[in-house]
Amino acid sequence: MSIDAYSLCPGGTGKKIKFCCNDLLPDLQKIDRMIEGEQYTACLQHIDRLLEMEPNRDRVCLLAMKCTALRSTDRHEDLANTVADFQAKHPDNQIALAESAFLSVQGDVRAAFALLLRAMRVAGGEIELQTYQAMGLAAAFLHHRGFPLPARALVLLMCEISSKDHRAQKMLRAFSQAQTVPLLLCDDPPAFPAPDDAPWKTRFHEAWEPYNSGDWLTAAERFEALAADVPDSPVVWRNLATFRGWLADNPGCIEALRRHSALRAGEENGLEDAAEAEATAMFLTDDPLGDRMEMLKAVWTVRDAERAREGFLSSPRWQAIPFDPAQFSSDDAPPPKGAFMLRDRPKPASAEGLSLETVPRLLGHALLFGRQTDREARLEVMGVAADELPAVAAMIADTAGDAVEPEPKRETIGNVSASKRLLRAPWDPPNDATSDQLDAMMVQYVREAVLDRWPDLKLGVLDGRSPRQAADDPACRARLLGAIMAFEDWAEQMPGEIDFNDLRARLGLPTLEPIDPQELPVEKISAVRLARIMVEQLSDDDLLEVFHRAQEFAVLPALRKFARAIIDRPSLAESKDREDAFVTMAQTEEDLERAIEYVDRGRRIAEAAGKSCATWDLMELSFNFARRNGREAARLIEHIQRKHGEEPGVGEALTQIMIDVGLLRPDGTPAIGPDAMEPAMAAARASPESEPAELWTPDADQPGGGGKLWTPGQE
Repeated sequence: MSIDAYSLCPGGTGKKIKFCCNDLLPDLQKIDRMIEGEQYTACLQHIDRLLEMEPNRDRVCLLAMKCTALRSTDRHEDLANTVADFQAKHPDNQIALAESAFLSVQGDVRAAFALLLRAMRVAGGEIELQTYQAMGLAAAFLHHRGFPLPARALVLLMCEISSKDHRAQKMLRAFSQAQTVPLLLCDDPPAFPAPDDAPWKTRFHEAWEPYNSGDWLTAAERFEALAADVPDSPVVWRNLATFRGWLADNPGCIEALRRHSALRAGEENGLEDAAEAEATAMFLTDDPLGDRMEMLKAVWTVRDAERAREGFLSSPRWQAIPFDPAQFSSDDAPPPKGAFMLRDRPKPASAEGLSLETVPRLLGHALLFGRQTDREARLEVMGVAADELPAVAAMIADTAGDAVEPEPKRETIGNVSASKRLLRAPWDPPNDATSDQLDAMMVQYVREAVLDRWPDLKLGVLDGRSPRQAADDPACRARLLGAIMAFEDWAEQMPGEIDFNDLRARLGLPTLEPIDPQELPVEKISAVRLARIMVEQLSDDDLLEVFHRAQEFAVLPALRKFARAIIDRPSLAESKDREDAFVTMAQTEEDLERAIEYVDRGRRIAEAAGKSCATWDLMELSFNFARRNGREAARLIEHIQRKHGEEPGVGEALTQIMIDVGLLRPDGTPAIGPDAMEPAMAAARASPESEPAELWTPDADQPGGGGKLWTPGQE
C-alpha cells in the first residue's frame, strides 16, 4: 500500500505523516517506491542526501527507512552503524529498539530481548512491523538457548496480532509440542484470579492491564509492587512468576514460584498447585533435581601396550570394535592400536533366558594408543560415569595387571542427571535377542528403576535427602511431589506405562486422582492434567475439545485415551476427528501388529471419504521397516510409487523414509543392492514429531500488508 499524508509515520512515532513529517512526504513516497522496487543502492543514496540536510539529520522516518533498506543488502557494518546512531539519537523509539534487538539477538539473546521488551513497552499496543519481526527472531533464539517460557509467549502474542501469519502458528505448534521441553513449560500458565473479597482486587486488575498491549515489563513491575504490599497471597506470587518467566528472568520466576508454593500448599486443595509450581521451578534450573553427576574421560598411562592389548582381547568383558585407522591418523599422531567396548559382565552366548540380571551393560568406550615420541602409551576411556570409575579401574587392573598404571587422570566431558541416567539401559545384548524380548525387559527395568531404586537416590533439591527420607517431612511434601512430577516427565519418554501413583503411594504421599469434567469445565484443566480426565463423563463435544488440546501439546497418554474413546463411541462414527484418532492410535502403539491394524481401519475411513491413502501407506511402510518385513516393505514401496507418486509431498516423504532406514544415501542414490532389503531392516519405528521452529529472517514472509501491524481486534 502506497504512502500518503494519512499513513502512519514510518519512523514509529504513532502519528500520521500529515502531522509529523509532512514536509518529507514526496521523499518518503519516493523512498517507499524504491524499496518496493528493490532499488536499494539508489534508495540509500537518496536517504543519505536527505540526512545531510540540516533539518533532517535526526529524522526518525529517514533513519527507520534507511535501516529497512540496509537490512535488504549485505552492508552489515553500515546497518550496525545506522542502528547504533538511530538508538543513540532516539533511545525510546520503538523501531530503534526493535532494530537494535534484531541486530544483536544472535550474539546476546538476553540483551537483545531486553531491548525488544522496551520496544513492546513503548509500543502501547501499536506493534510496528520491525518489532513484530524482532519478536519472531527473538522467540526462535530464546527457545534454542533454553528460555521456552518467553519464546512461546512471544509467538502466542504474534498469533493474536495476526491470525493470518502461518509461520507464527507453525512456531507456536512446534514450541507447544517440543519433546525436549517439559510439558509444564509448554502449557499456558495457570489462571489465578484475585479473590472477590480481596481489598487489593483493583490493583490486581491494574497490574494485568499492560498485558493486553504486550507490555510485560510494566505488568511485572506492578505485580512486584503488589507482592511487596500483599506478601501472603499465593495468587499474586503466581501471577508475578508468570510475568517474570516471560521476561526470561528465571531466578526471579523461581523465587515467585516457590513463594507461591509455600503459601498454596497450606490452603485447602492447594497441594497439587504447589507441587506443579515446585516442578516448574525445578525445570527452570540447569540441574532440576540437584542430582547432576560428572561424565568423565579417564586416561591411564600404559607401561606395556602390547601386553595390555592382549589382555583386553582375551577378556570376555572387553569387545574389540573395528575402526578405520585413517579416522585417527594425522601428521604427528599415529592411530590407536585398538578400540574397545567395556561391559560390566561377559555377553551370554545366547539370548535364551536373558534377564536384567544377565544382560551386559556398557561402562564406556576405550582407545589404546601406543608410545609416541613425546607421549607415553595410554588408554583413554570415554563416557564413564563418576560413580562407576572405581569399577572401571578395577576391571582394567584385573585385565591388564601392571601393564597399566593404577591411577588415571580424570577430565569432565559432561554432566548428566542421576535420575535420568537411572532410566537408561545401555545394554549390549546377544545378537539373537528379539525386539519383543528387549522391550519386555526394558519395561521391567524402568519400573524397577522408578519404584525401587529412585526412592533411595540422594537429591540436592531435597537438601541431600532421598525421596524416601524426605517423605517423612511434612514441610518438604510439595517439593517432593514436584520432584516426582519432574521425574515422571522424564520417564514418559521411556517404553511402557508406569503409574506414578504407585510411587506416591509407596512413599505415603497423596495420589493424583481422576478429574470429573462434570465438576470442573474442561477448558480450565491444564495440559499436564488432561490424561486424568474421566473420559466416560465427557460429552462428545468436550471429548473432541480435549482431544484437540492433547494434540496441541502432544500429550501422548491423554491422546491415546481420548483417541480410543472417539473410536469406541458410536455417536462419533461420522466425526471428521475419527481418522485423526486412528492416526494417534497407530503412531503411539508399541505393538507393531496392532499398529498396522489401526492403519488398516484408518485407511478404510479415508477410502470411504474418497481421500488419498498415501499417508496411511507411508505409515504402514514405516511399521514394516520396524518389523524387518522386507517383502511387505518392497510391495508398499512399489504401490506408493505407482499409486501416489504424483501426489504432492509423497515422493519426498518416501525418499526420507528410505534414507532413514539406510536404503538410500542422503543424496538419494542407492545405499545397498536390490536384494539386501531384509538385512537393512533396522530402522526405528515412526513416531509423531513436532516440526522445528524456523528462524525469523528479514526476508521472511510478512503477515498482513503495509508498514503497520494490527493489534488484537483490528483485523
